[in-house]
Amino acid sequence: MRWPAGIASAGVAGGIKQEGLDIGVLVADRPVTWAGTFTKNAAAAAPVLWSRARLGSKVRALVVNSGNANACTGTPGTDAVAATARAAAATIGCEAGEILVASTGPIGVQLPVARVLAALPDAIAGAGEEDSTFAESILTTDTAPKTAEAAAGSATLVGVAKGAAMIAPNMATMLAFLATDARLDDEELNSHLRTAVGRSFDRISVDACESTNDSVFLMATGDVDVEPDAFAAAVYSVCKDLAEQIVRDAEGATKVVRIQIEGAASEAAAVGLGRAVAASDLWRAAVHGRDPNWGRVASALGSMERNLDLGALEISIGPEVVFSLGEPCGSLDVAAKAMGEPEFTLSCVVGDGAGAAEILTADLSEEYVALNAEGTT
Repeated sequence: MRWPAGIASAGVAGGIKQEGLDIGVLVADRPVTWAGTFTKNAAAAAPVLWSRARLGSKVRALVVNSGNANACTGTPGTDAVAATARAAAATIGCEAGEILVASTGPIGVQLPVARVLAALPDAIAGAGEEDSTFAESILTTDTAPKTAEAAAGSATLVGVAKGAAMIAPNMATMLAFLATDARLDDEELNSHLRTAVGRSFDRISVDACESTNDSVFLMATGDVDVEPDAFAAAVYSVCKDLAEQIVRDAEGATKVVRIQIEGAASEAAAVGLGRAVAASDLWRAAVHGRDPNWGRVASALGSMERNLDLGALEISIGPEVVFSLGEPCGSLDVAAKAMGEPEFTLSCVVGDGAGAAEILTADLSEEYVALNAEGTT
């Protein structure tokens, strides 16, 4: 993976995780414009609070650790973030306020910040434009790094993300780091990122559990003029690609489900209905067992839309319509066969409105339960 000119990265092993790379740095060769979206969770982690407070200012670098969320850690957690920023700034030669910080891992465990500080000089010294170690350093239960890129005219955009569980659509539950050489001001950059996140990361769900550490960062060096619409399309392309990779790598997942909602009163209503289905453990368990139990879908839709008209509702699993005009129909055998594929579509027409949306989710497996029964041990 190669970053745009002026951006470099590295990942090193600092000893936060039992093994592997766990500290990453993303460094700009000068102060750059940036945009960010963050979790809306009231228990937001200390690094989220630090980085969110820096919106509107220019930055030189970002430090991220995996293996520890530094969330719900009180004053020691806040102090750890500030110490990390000061140490990175001293190494680079800038102000602590020009450093962004992110973390991912178990909640409620104090970050061994001394290990982060000890690793930073080597990480920053080893940063390069062509690098794969950064993408590895941010992983937790992910099985592989997640990267994507796109062009907007002469400008380039590169993105890296992590995420495999605790994924709920409310800015999404993951970390993503994007960089571009495009020239945009703060307002433009944030607008494009918010729109792209809203229609990509915000439309995935693995377990409907919102995180404390959600963060998406976009750094722009400003070296290349760019047409706004082309840049918007590139940001959406990269975010959508990374979001789909997260769902495909969901903990314990054996298949991906595209939940398509049509006929809703608005796009927002369609998103809400899709999220309700994606949040249904009953439906996701049925998906894992290839059980075309469309009643669980109808129930989830009805729990979100109290005025749902069953006479106007149509549910299809793959190509097979299994509920229409208020009654069961179709072949459950055909629907079950569709559910046996690595990816299938669940289509729900809920009325005659113009609202439509697609939510990506995965099945609920025994492996997912086992992994999350041992999250801190």
